[in-house]
Amino acid sequence: MDDLVLIGIVRKPRGPKGDLKVESFSDVPGRFSGLSSAYFRRSQIAQAIRHEIEKCEEVNGYVVLKLKGVDSFDEASEFVGYEMLVDQSERPELPQGTYFIDSLVGLTVKDLNGKEIGVVENVSSNGAQSLLSIRADNASDFVLPFVNRFIKSVDIKKSIIEVELIDGMLEGGIDEN
Repeated sequence: MDDLVLIGIVRKPRGPKGDLKVESFSDVPGRFSGLSSAYFRRSQIAQAIRHEIEKCEEVNGYVVLKLKGVDSFDEASEFVGYEMLVDQSERPELPQGTYFIDSLVGLTVKDLNGKEIGVVENVSSNGAQSLLSIRADNASDFVLPFVNRFIKSVDIKKSIIEVELIDGMLEGGIDEN
C-alpha cells in the first residue's frame, strides 16, 4: 500500500442516494473521469480499502462520486474526512519539465560542482512559483524558488536536483514574500 497517491478528500455526503462530495487535490483536468475504483482511508496510518466507483462527475469545482454498495446518506456520511487514493501506476503522464510534488520531496540538492547542499523537505507556493524548502547540510533551512534561474536539472531516477545559487542564498535564505 506504499504505492498509493492521495488525490482528494471526502468533504461531505451529497444527496439521499449515497453520493460523496470530494475535494480534488489534483490540478490535472479530467483526473477523476474514467476511474473505476479508488482506495479510501481515515488517515495516513489507517489501512486503505478499495471501493468500486459506479459514477463520477465534476460539479462546481468538486468531484461527486457514487461508490458501489454505498446507497444512503448515512452510509456516505461515514466517509467524511476519508482520504481518496489511487495506485501510483494510475498517475497521468506529465509534460516534460513538470513534476509531482511528492516526487521532489526527499531529493538531494547539489550545486553545479556536485557539492551536496541539502535535501528537499517540502514544496509550497507563493502564488507566483513553487518553492522548495531545503534542509541544508548544516541543519539550517532555506527556500529556493523552483525557477530556471536556480534549478538547472532535475533527475528523479537519480534523486538529484542540480542548482545554481547566488551569493548569500545559503546564509540568509530567500524571503518568501
